[in-house]
Amino acid sequence: MAIVPMKHIEIVAMQRDAKKVVELLQREGVVDLTEPENEPDPDSGLSMIPTSASLSQLEKNLDMVRSAMAAIQEYAHIKNSMLAGLSGRKELNLDEFAAKADDVEKSLKVAYEIDGLIRTIDTETPAIMHVTHQLDHVLPWKDLDIPMMYEGTARVACLIGSIQGPHTELTLHNALLTAFEASVPADADSTVSFPDYEVEIVSVSKELTCLCVICHRNDKATVEETLRKIGFTIPSDPTRHPPAHRIARLQKRIAEAEKTVAEAKEKIAAHEPDLPGLEFLSDYLLMRHDKYEVLGRLFFSSKTVVMDGFMPAKSSERLISRLEKKYTVAVELRDPLEDEEVPGEFDNNAFVSPVEDIVQSYSPPTTRDIDPNPVMSFFYYLFFGMMLSDAGYGLIMVVGTLFVVLRLKPEGATRKNMFKFMFCGISSVVWGLMFGSFFGNVVNAVGTAFFNSDVSLDALWFNPVEKPMEMLILSLLLGFIHLMAGLVLKFINMWKHGDRLGAIFDVGSWWVVFTGLGMMIINMAIPTGLPLDRIGPWVAIAGAAALVLTQGRSSPSIPGKILGGLGSLYGISGYFSDTLSYSRLMALGLVTGIVGQVFNTIGTVIGSGFVRVLVFIPVFLFGHAVNLGISALGAYVHTNRLQYVEFFSKFYEGGGKAFAPFSTRTKHFKFKEEK
Repeated sequence: MAIVPMKHIEIVAMQRDAKKVVELLQREGVVDLTEPENEPDPDSGLSMIPTSASLSQLEKNLDMVRSAMAAIQEYAHIKNSMLAGLSGRKELNLDEFAAKADDVEKSLKVAYEIDGLIRTIDTETPAIMHVTHQLDHVLPWKDLDIPMMYEGTARVACLIGSIQGPHTELTLHNALLTAFEASVPADADSTVSFPDYEVEIVSVSKELTCLCVICHRNDKATVEETLRKIGFTIPSDPTRHPPAHRIARLQKRIAEAEKTVAEAKEKIAAHEPDLPGLEFLSDYLLMRHDKYEVLGRLFFSSKTVVMDGFMPAKSSERLISRLEKKYTVAVELRDPLEDEEVPGEFDNNAFVSPVEDIVQSYSPPTTRDIDPNPVMSFFYYLFFGMMLSDAGYGLIMVVGTLFVVLRLKPEGATRKNMFKFMFCGISSVVWGLMFGSFFGNVVNAVGTAFFNSDVSLDALWFNPVEKPMEMLILSLLLGFIHLMAGLVLKFINMWKHGDRLGAIFDVGSWWVVFTGLGMMIINMAIPTGLPLDRIGPWVAIAGAAALVLTQGRSSPSIPGKILGGLGSLYGISGYFSDTLSYSRLMALGLVTGIVGQVFNTIGTVIGSGFVRVLVFIPVFLFGHAVNLGISALGAYVHTNRLQYVEFFSKFYEGGGKAFAPFSTRTKHFKFKEEK
């Protein structure tokens, strides 16, 4: 259980085998290929082949295939399970993969066909919207039996337009008279009157009144001017024929477009049996894309190709054997150089490996780091369970994660996360039983409310709600042990890398200080009859003196050494503040139990008899679902924080490069491992 020892590997293969060698490396997935920083020197005889055109075409095809798959799922109404994303990939051996690869051209033709149908839908759908918009403008004129562009005869003028708002002939007439009278000068002849006219209301809605006004052509100017004063506007796109003709034409266009879209969707849905082939094609294209991306980073001579990278030492023998068995290659394996950036990878058992992503998310390790996962995993599960601290919630997590692992068979990080939360759930069950919490106090609440019984689930240790001070002391004690575990790892790492004096002075001195302080605290809390209260201060002073004398040793001057030593004593405040941070273990543990009890109380105080049962069930399910979600999220966030801020800061440097081997990043299929 440690950081995986890495080897640098350099492979020189024949140029004719370049693609096949890269494909083998991709299937094996154990080599983190080095990306060149610069172009090769022209005098070296090496060059790089351009692959941008191939990559561009592969990306285009990949996007098209993914779009086709999404269209089939949409129009064939394929509903994926909420847990579908957790399922593992289907395994294929090389023969099965080759057989499927023979059909990729057929699947690609299907993708092109679906792409054409998608383009048809994308073209016709906006057309439908545009024509519908046109139809909405002309529909109010459907009862007009003359063209909207009609202007009348030699003696009769026809004005066709609309006015905002609903109007009748009477309200329109009154509006016209009012507007006309307002425009007549005060000294005008009293016999001046509004010209005679006829009006036909074509349609009326809340927003618009469409109308046709007829008057003598000599009066057209007066009538039109007055109409405009009350908001009269002519149509922006008048018809040359009665509007019914345009309405029929637009409706026909909409019907044809809708039929075209419906047929395209039906044809796409009919390709549902081709979906597995398209899924394989998407993986196949992705693999080719990754392969050509790597080929574009390799150095080629006239007859050979050169590639190098890092790989786990334990995998080197198998890979070299496969390469030499199938191809003409020269392989050089060596230990990494001091100035090389070596990718970091962990190798741990099933209990420890699920939390490796926590460390990788913080910072990948370097060759000088010690693997924190074995120690961290124990405290991670311990603290998560203590903060969730409910046996019922923990049981749900265990059953749920086991169902996903056994039924869906997830892979990679998803599988590790399932085991991580399963172990967290087990820890929650244990702490819940220790604290007497099973869905809060549901046993007592149900017994009292429905069976008139005082039955309850007693805590195997103590109830934090009743004894919060004991919970706080336990939290701080576990936190202090966690911090000391970090110092132990720091001591081991420094000793391992030859800095033994540093391990003794920088870590051992603090142990002496904390031992003295611990002796005084123990004597105050638990009378032992030993003179710990007199010995403890001297032990602590001895540790402090060691810090003062050694922590400034790197300074070249004597004052600097003294000030450096004295300044190191300030670090004790950091340890105290870090220890206090673990009070969150008590806080979150109490909140989970108290909120659960609140929901149980709400569900058992409303109504009586059967009504109380009907109230209790939904309140119980909803309340505890919310409490589980919020409490589990809080436990996850704060458990991570305790590792990142308090634990890692004591010993872990990080800053390395994560191991990212060239492998198959497929979504639907994977290669069955060859024996």
